[in-house]
Amino acid sequence: MAIFDDIVGQDLALTVLRRALSAGAAHAYLFTGPSGVGKGEAAVEFAAALTCPDGGCGECDCCRRVREGIHPDVDVLSPEGTFITVDQIREINREVALRPFEARVRVYVILEAESMNVPAANAFLRTLEEPPPHAHFVLVSSQPEELLDTIVSRCQRVPFRRTPAPLLGRHLSERFGLSEIDATAFARVAQGDLAYGRRLASDPMAREWRLRLIEWARSIPGASTLDAENMLDEIFASVERQADARVEALDARKEADLGWAADARTRARVEKLHDQKVKRERRRAVNDGLEEVMRTLAGWYRDLAAAAMGADEAVLNHDYAYELQSEAFPGRVEAYVAAIDCARRATRRFRYNVDARCALEDMVLSIKEALL
Repeated sequence: MAIFDDIVGQDLALTVLRRALSAGAAHAYLFTGPSGVGKGEAAVEFAAALTCPDGGCGECDCCRRVREGIHPDVDVLSPEGTFITVDQIREINREVALRPFEARVRVYVILEAESMNVPAANAFLRTLEEPPPHAHFVLVSSQPEELLDTIVSRCQRVPFRRTPAPLLGRHLSERFGLSEIDATAFARVAQGDLAYGRRLASDPMAREWRLRLIEWARSIPGASTLDAENMLDEIFASVERQADARVEALDARKEADLGWAADARTRARVEKLHDQKVKRERRRAVNDGLEEVMRTLAGWYRDLAAAAMGADEAVLNHDYAYELQSEAFPGRVEAYVAAIDCARRATRRFRYNVDARCALEDMVLSIKEALL
């Protein structure tokens, strides 16, 4: 697969990146935009192109290893817990002065860059101000306003946006062989989130989970305390299963990755990178799962508000059109909007290291109160 072939609906961002590859890349980039639109994937693809002897063929051993996360000259950094710590940045600062192992450059991809705490951000800024000529940094952030202005000013900004529903629908239809009806439905439900749209299109379990979440959204107004506890138990059990599945998939590829290690030193590095990737992907799976809960609940109450106002064409969950028309009442629009706010408030709380179960429990109780 050629470089950037898997990135959909980001013409402006890809134009900027391809121009950089042909004209000479800057030392630092900041990829901004909503979650799930392919920023992180594009950052890894860009790193592959920077290190590839052919400028990003997408087929060589170099490109493959960057994509697999085992190239010695490409590091992918993500938060350890809530923050990217100063120790993580200091390790980068020590390594960046060294010459590349194989490629002409060293590339550092920093995911969730806004999660750098103040000491980490200040330590990184010193390196960003005077980087060695062989170093490139790619920061990825859904909340660039949380970054230090001095860091942002030293990066070339590359904007990403939500994937338009018609474009996402065509992509899902072509890639997964879906009917136009199903592809359009999943694209609307995904709300511009490419990663979520692909999960719905490719994974029956993801589709079943969405239906289960909608059942809960419909049942919250009449749920007892025990019902709410059971719902939270099932949510967290499901999220953990999703995380375990991602880790199992990575572990299954570990031996193949180690097969490329020519000596003990390289093998040790591949194992270290694998362990980092496992931690990163587990955390990402948990976050994705919890965000999916909030998004599905907020989407249901949004659809109730739309149906209550007679805007049936605006609903996201078209496969529930009859139920929405039956359950939506014009006089309840403010209550539906309040329920949406409860779900969105829970999403924001996760950014501040709030206990996930407490945040979800508070969300359920707040939604129930709003809909009484």
